[in-house]
Amino acid sequence: MKKKSTTNVIKFAGAYIAYIIGSGFATGQEIIQFYTSYGWVSIIGILISMFLFAWVGKTVMVNGFRHRGDKGGNEYQFYCGKYLGKFYEIFVPFFLFCVVVIMISGAGATLNEYYGLNYYVGSLLMAVLIYAAYVFGLKGVVNVIGLIGPVIIVFTLGVGLFTLFKNGLDLTPASAGLEKLTASQASAHWLVSGILYAAYNVFGAVIFLNALGKEAEDQREAARGGMLGGIVLMSATLVMNIAFLSKLGDVANLAIPTLHLADAISPLIGKLFSIVLICGIFSTAAPMTWTVCNKITTEGTKKSKVIAAIVVVAAFFCGQLPFGTLVGIIYPYTGYLGILFMICLAGHQIKHRKVRSGKIAVVSDEATTEKA
Repeated sequence: MKKKSTTNVIKFAGAYIAYIIGSGFATGQEIIQFYTSYGWVSIIGILISMFLFAWVGKTVMVNGFRHRGDKGGNEYQFYCGKYLGKFYEIFVPFFLFCVVVIMISGAGATLNEYYGLNYYVGSLLMAVLIYAAYVFGLKGVVNVIGLIGPVIIVFTLGVGLFTLFKNGLDLTPASAGLEKLTASQASAHWLVSGILYAAYNVFGAVIFLNALGKEAEDQREAARGGMLGGIVLMSATLVMNIAFLSKLGDVANLAIPTLHLADAISPLIGKLFSIVLICGIFSTAAPMTWTVCNKITTEGTKKSKVIAAIVVVAAFFCGQLPFGTLVGIIYPYTGYLGILFMICLAGHQIKHRKVRSGKIAVVSDEATTEKA
């Protein structure tokens, strides 16, 4: 593979990772609730998620490349049909807007907790950064978060591996920790949780992944970028999950379990983690804001910049409201809507594979007849 192609694959994988990763992953809360809380069987759940992330990333990005000449805007109808697809296209921007609200609010809270910065100033700073990223356009967003994604992964892996190296794979803390764990589990069963985590995350990423595929130089580049992003993301999750299990007695009920592991290494590492957390918030909020605005207008115009400003300002002010109730209603159902989307994606892939196979067979028959 050429050097430029390798660089692009890594950039696309990094952008995919950064879009998904957010503050929930960086803090460790998502890992605890979706995986660690089920004990050692969570490792199987992570492997299931890894397959789903890689498969969806590859499939959507490849289709984005194949249809790079299309204007876009009906990605969900392409996979799910007219009626369900239309519902998704209305619901997803609203859902992503809610996530952006939470990210802006989370940035304010994080900067206030670690550095004593006024909550409103921290939230406003994140809002300004998000708007600036949109002004630079999709390529600018991809270039920035494509670098941030790998940095977050490397830092997370470093913390997790150091913890494992220091403590080893002792099963005792996991058993003791599970008994006093009060954190809510994502579902009643680890298998459902593993599927839900992938479904919940990729559901809102379809528009972004489709646009990412259009930026590829060729189909192989798009496929490898999508697959690599899913595999690396969940490999880091696997390491952190095992690290949490080895220290579950200590991190079972902490709000930010990753910070505890980082502080245990060094207070300096703990401070660096706070910066990584802010980067994780930005890397999710920026492309999600682009996705929301892209459903309303086309980037690069004066109108698009005005729309983006309105969206970001609205997200900033909504971030000051008690948004927890709304999120508590929307988030759980989004995972199940994501599962339905993946079923549609699988059906679409099977259908079009049969169509392509049929065309190949027809061409082969015609060639044989001509030779005869």
